[in-house]
Amino acid sequence: MTTASPKAFLIDLDGTLYFKNEPYPEAVQTVRHLREKGYQIRFLTNITAKTPKMLHEEMQNLGFDVNESEIFNASYDCLLYLRSQPRARCHFMVDDFVKSYFNEIPTDNESPDFVVLGDYGDRFDFRSLNHAFRLLMDGAELIALQKSPYWVSAEGVLLDCGAFAALLEHASNKTAKVMGKPSELFFNIALDSLQLSPSEVIMVGDDITTDILGAERMGMRSVLVKTGKFQPNQLDDPVANPTWVLDSVSDLCQMF
Repeated sequence: MTTASPKAFLIDLDGTLYFKNEPYPEAVQTVRHLREKGYQIRFLTNITAKTPKMLHEEMQNLGFDVNESEIFNASYDCLLYLRSQPRARCHFMVDDFVKSYFNEIPTDNESPDFVVLGDYGDRFDFRSLNHAFRLLMDGAELIALQKSPYWVSAEGVLLDCGAFAALLEHASNKTAKVMGKPSELFFNIALDSLQLSPSEVIMVGDDITTDILGAERMGMRSVLVKTGKFQPNQLDDPVANPTWVLDSVSDLCQMF
């Protein structure tokens, strides 16, 4: 892997730059520092309950210098993919705000081509999951906006859509097409926007199973930060090997 200086950073959001709607210490200044040094930045997140526009507004309110065009989430990735599938019809299991983001894609709740699984909250119950299972058994394919098994909220850990995707995969004997990290598709969309190769970009995140694993599969250097979802035992027998492990994102200022 190259030791050349990077030209850009891909940075995770929740758990890396902020947590519980509060920026981590010096996180806002770190983003500003990287920009002043001339690095390009893209923000990659598996958050599926919000559109890029909503995330942009949220980050601005937290004080971050960010453009909406720099934010890539799994919903955006999925929209691009569905646009490439002529006349695709979908059964959406996503938040209502995100459902409106897919308005241009035909909805079919009885015989769709795809079941699209995202943040569905309390509506993940036996009835909704069994309906999705039957659609898959009747021929639909499964799309998971992301496959994180859980996320960390202000109230504590909560099951994420990856847990329900795994349930449907096991029951239907089908493999979900994953839109968010660690999918190669997601990383390539960000790299294409930068017009850079993986060796010129560094991924920064708190989740070794998505941020770091995705970067490793791409041949990209990575920084694992000890905030958010990080657990020390993840380094005992890691699913991926970060290039660097830092206490927080603010440590980037001393490195770059």
